[in-house]
Amino acid sequence: MHPRLSLIKQRAKADDLTRHSTIMVAFGLAAGAFNYLYQLAMGMLLTPAQYGILFSLTSLLTITMIMSQAFQTSITKFTAKFNAQNNPGGVSYLWKFSLRRTILLGSVLFLILTGLTPLISGFLNIDNGWYLVVPFSSLILAFALPVNWGVLQGLQRFLPLGFSAALWALLKLFLAILLVYLGLEIYGGLIAFPLAYFIVFLVTLLSLKDLARGGNQKSELGGLFSYTGLTFLAIFSFAVLTNIDVILAKHYLSPESMGNYSAISVLGRIVLYAPAGVAVAMFPKTSGLFEVGVKTRFLLRKAAIYTLLIGGGVAIVYLLCPHFIVGSLFGDKYPLATPFLFKYGLAMFFFALSFLVVNYFLSLNQAKIAYPLLVVIILELGLISLFHSSITQIVNVVLLCGIISFVSVIPFYLNLVSRSAKSLPC
Repeated sequence: MHPRLSLIKQRAKADDLTRHSTIMVAFGLAAGAFNYLYQLAMGMLLTPAQYGILFSLTSLLTITMIMSQAFQTSITKFTAKFNAQNNPGGVSYLWKFSLRRTILLGSVLFLILTGLTPLISGFLNIDNGWYLVVPFSSLILAFALPVNWGVLQGLQRFLPLGFSAALWALLKLFLAILLVYLGLEIYGGLIAFPLAYFIVFLVTLLSLKDLARGGNQKSELGGLFSYTGLTFLAIFSFAVLTNIDVILAKHYLSPESMGNYSAISVLGRIVLYAPAGVAVAMFPKTSGLFEVGVKTRFLLRKAAIYTLLIGGGVAIVYLLCPHFIVGSLFGDKYPLATPFLFKYGLAMFFFALSFLVVNYFLSLNQAKIAYPLLVVIILELGLISLFHSSITQIVNVVLLCGIISFVSVIPFYLNLVSRSAKSLPC
C-alpha cells in the first residue's frame, strides 16, 4: 500500500474512536455488571467471613490477571504495527509464536505458586491451602487468552473482543452461582474462574480462525521482549496499586470489617472499570498512527473527555445517593460501606485517569511511564502498613495514592507537549 494511502487509512480508523469506545464501554459495562453480580451473589450466598476469604483470593487472582494484560498490551502493539504495515502474515506469526510461550509460562507459574501455597495462605490467614490452588489453576490460560484478545484489539475487531470479555464475566457469574448452590461454597466461587477461562479461550480461537488458516510469514519481532518487560512493569504496578489494598485489608482488618471493605471495593471500582473501554479502543489507534508518523494527541484529549464523563458521572452518583446504592444492592448486610463509597470511588476516578495516560504512552513505546507508579506502590504499601487500624485509614491511603498516581504521570504529558514542535510524532 502506498504510504500516503496508509496514512489516510490509519487516520480514518482513528476517527472511529467514538464508535469503538462506545462498543468497548458497553461491553465493559456489561462485563462490570456481571463481575459486580458475581460479587453480590457471593456476598449473599456466603457468610461475611467466607466472602472475605473469597474476595481476598479473587483480588489476588485479579492482580495476576491484570499482570497478564502486559502480554495483551504488547501483542496489541505489535499487531497494530503489522496491521499498519499491511502484513497479515506477520500478525499470524506473532499470534502463534506468543500462544505457545504463554501457555508454557502459565503452566510453570501455576506449579510455582502451588508450591508457595503454604506461605501465601499463612499470610492471608486462610487455613485451607486448596482455596488457593483452585484459582491458581486459571494461570494455565490466564496469559494465553490475553494473547488472543491482544490480536483482536490490534486488528481493531472490537465486537468479538468486547463480546468475549463480557462472556467471560457472564460465565464466571453463572457457574459460580450454580456451584455454590450445589453446596461447594467457597470452592464453587473459585472453580468458576478456570472454567470460564477455558470456554472463552475456545471462543476467541474461533474469532481468529482466519489467522489459523492464513500464512505464517516469519517476521522480525525485535523489541517484543524488551517492550513486554517494561509493559509488564507498568501493568504490574497499576495492578498492585488498585488491588493490594484489599489483600492488606484482609491481613489487618477483622472478618466483619473485611466484609464491609469488600463491598466498598466492589462498588468503588466501577468508577475505574466503567471507562476502561475508552483506553482499550484508543490504544491500537494511537499505536498505529504513531507507527506511520501521524500525530496522536488529539485522540488522547478525546479519550480523556470520555473518561471524565463516564468515571466522573459514576463518582457523582456515589456522592449524591450512597445510602440508596448500598441499601438497594446489599440491604443492611454491610452497614459500614456507605460512608466510604464516594471517597473510594474518587480514588478509583484518579486511577482511571492514570490508566488512560499510561496506556497512551505505552502505545507510543514510552514504557518508562511505569517508573513513577513504582514509587506510588512503595508509598501505598508503607502507608497501609502504618495506618490500618480501621476502614477509614485504609480508604484515606487509597485516595491519597490515587491522586498521587495521576499527578505522577502528568509530567510525561507536559514533556510530550514541550516536544510537539519537533519532528517526532505526538
